[in-house]
Amino acid sequence: MLREMLFLNSSSALGRLCCTMVPSGSHLVGASAKRTFYHWLNKIWNNVDTERIKAVGPDRACAEWLMKNGASIKWASEKDYVTDYNKLAAAGEKQYIEEIDASHSSIMGYGFPYFEGCNHIKFIRLHKCHNIDDDALASLAILKRSLKHLQVSSCGNVTDKGITSLVALENLNTLILFNLPGVKDKEKTVNFLKAGLKSCMIDYK
Repeated sequence: MLREMLFLNSSSALGRLCCTMVPSGSHLVGASAKRTFYHWLNKIWNNVDTERIKAVGPDRACAEWLMKNGASIKWASEKDYVTDYNKLAAAGEKQYIEEIDASHSSIMGYGFPYFEGCNHIKFIRLHKCHNIDDDALASLAILKRSLKHLQVSSCGNVTDKGITSLVALENLNTLILFNLPGVKDKEKTVNFLKAGLKSCMIDYK
């Protein structure tokens, strides 16, 4: 991946970069310093480039953001997912994102404004997305008119608050949830969703 080539070409280089990110006087060392560095790095890769959106359109810019962070997308006009950033079509070609598989990706809520103007997204899978939190899930309301199917699983930073915020997705048909250790009252959360999403099939394993 491009980000790995740029930043992670050697463990010694990573160590030096981690050290530069630790504030003066900080007690963060070793693994803690690396976590701080990675969080900072992921925020950079999720930074919204408004000029790029204006230049190539929302769907193309959104696809670039997703794929730079390890997610794959399926265009509405294609059958297969695009997994290689370098295989994206030319920027001038009109295409619309229909499906997103963000499994194991580093997408964060900071980047969710990229969804603005992407009016054809029907399906999103968020599996083992360790940077996804309650605020990120609440931001999915941007897609409330188009999103039909959503999976949120093995995302350790998601709590009851984030899951209940999905009630804003008024056109959701299917919601798959599992392995969410941050959700403490599963029954109450499911009942809340069922009351607000009456036409949605909710599967919380």
